[in-house]
Amino acid sequence: MAMITVDVAVPDALRPVVDVAALPAALGDAGPAWLVLSEDGRLARWTPTTGEVQDVARYREERLASEYGGGVRLRLHVSRCGRWAAVVQDRGRYGTVVDLTTGSPAMKLDGGDYCCETVPFALAFAEHGGRPVVVHRTDWNRLDVTDLASGEVLTARDSPDRDEEDAEHDLDYFHGALSLSPDGTRVYDGGWVWQPWGMPAVWSLTAWLHDNPYESEDGPSYAVYPEVSEWNWPVVWIDDGRIAVYDRDDAGSGTVHVLDPTSIELRSPGVRWIKAVATFPWPVGDFGFFTDGEHLLIADEAGLQGVDITSGQQVFAIDGFRPVRQDRHTGTLIQVGSANARLWTPPEWTARAG
Repeated sequence: MAMITVDVAVPDALRPVVDVAALPAALGDAGPAWLVLSEDGRLARWTPTTGEVQDVARYREERLASEYGGGVRLRLHVSRCGRWAAVVQDRGRYGTVVDLTTGSPAMKLDGGDYCCETVPFALAFAEHGGRPVVVHRTDWNRLDVTDLASGEVLTARDSPDRDEEDAEHDLDYFHGALSLSPDGTRVYDGGWVWQPWGMPAVWSLTAWLHDNPYESEDGPSYAVYPEVSEWNWPVVWIDDGRIAVYDRDDAGSGTVHVLDPTSIELRSPGVRWIKAVATFPWPVGDFGFFTDGEHLLIADEAGLQGVDITSGQQVFAIDGFRPVRQDRHTGTLIQVGSANARLWTPPEWTARAG
């Protein structure tokens, strides 16, 4: 496997960089492109192979929500088609969807303020019937899906009466970071429940939008994995049938859990568990999870390690390379510094919907 990374300069106009997210290559592009959010609110298309920078929009933040403890961080998301981007407040309340073809705000997001400081802003771009949609938090325990072109809410439904004991569809769950399966048919939610306990959940996006607007609360495809205690730790879909989730316990031990979202067990009435197909220990640290479609790629202080998803054994490493984002189109990983960026592309990659 080729381990050659490419170093490029970050253009002065983009510094300091707050976040980046991959864009699909446009006709005539010289290579992969990235949408860059700069500290001054600039949203620009950057092609590292040529250094070209093209301004596409400006983000104006209404409220930083510093009252939520000062841990708010801006996060950038981009739709698969490349037309839409969202800038959201991780550990905060608000966000904005921007139409990159016009540079104009297309949608304001409000996820509510109840315990919003405990989770990233729950948002993921997806597709439904060939049309781009956005899955987004509209309250601490509610997600909705909006058609981006029309503005129609595709998951309109009544909210449960919380004053009524055992109200139907009442979800006692704080939605966390969302990610889609590579084929775009399933949603992973890294949320939590009282008293604070991580509770990864998976359900069918297809069933949610075709059959049952309550699928994200208690639908037939909704399943959880209660065997982790923490949330907000790294997670990545290796393929459509394997999700790697990290957890650590109070004793300071870390574990990677490999889940199969297609294998569900009914453990008790109304509670469906996602099956774990492997677990292996991993040291506690500050790192990110990525994949080349076969291995778990772990970015830590030493660099990037390729890990066998079954045994947990290291199979390759790229010293000193610590990427922060991955391009779903090409698999390219990018590390962004104050003045330079480093990129590496796996030799084999299948483009992903999510």
